[in-house]
Amino acid sequence: MSEQKPLVKLLPDLIAQAFHLPIQTGKVRITEDQAHASCRWVEIKMKHSVPSFCFSIDQSRKKGENDPIFPFFNPEKTGVCSKNDAFLVCQKNQQVYVFMIELKSGNLGTYLKQLRAAQVFFQFIIARIKLYYTCSHSLDKLQFRGLLFSSRHTPIEDTTKRNTVIFSDRNGLLVTEQDCNQTYHLQSFLD
Repeated sequence: MSEQKPLVKLLPDLIAQAFHLPIQTGKVRITEDQAHASCRWVEIKMKHSVPSFCFSIDQSRKKGENDPIFPFFNPEKTGVCSKNDAFLVCQKNQQVYVFMIELKSGNLGTYLKQLRAAQVFFQFIIARIKLYYTCSHSLDKLQFRGLLFSSRHTPIEDTTKRNTVIFSDRNGLLVTEQDCNQTYHLQSFLD
């Protein structure tokens, strides 16, 4: 075992650099690279007082090849290689939040299954960490939340991008749907 670190400090050492999404000048930008997408990006501004780490496993498969993230799965089977657009992990006081981020244009389709698959994937990462490392806080009480950004213009009731957003329980996962192609403050997603 190694020295105890908070999860947000441990993850950058354990996740390969190629998957990191840089937090530059206090914000991270998550993009959708599909040419026909109307939901192209979202930016999340952060405070230095809330340690954060962002990464993405959303890599496309080349025709005729295995999935680059899940090469052991048959990519011809629906959903088995499903991935979300990004993970944002942050710690406010002793609470660690894992935001699973998905950008959707038009039809939301199976977004909830994508977010659930992201949660299962992150739980796999945590299980591996528990085998070999010790964190300075419990890994059993992570707050998993889905951030769905879509281009279908969601009605916002008495909230703004600076205020706290409302999360709804969607089959056991707290999810909020917000407009894409916007900038948000991380604080608005935290308790």
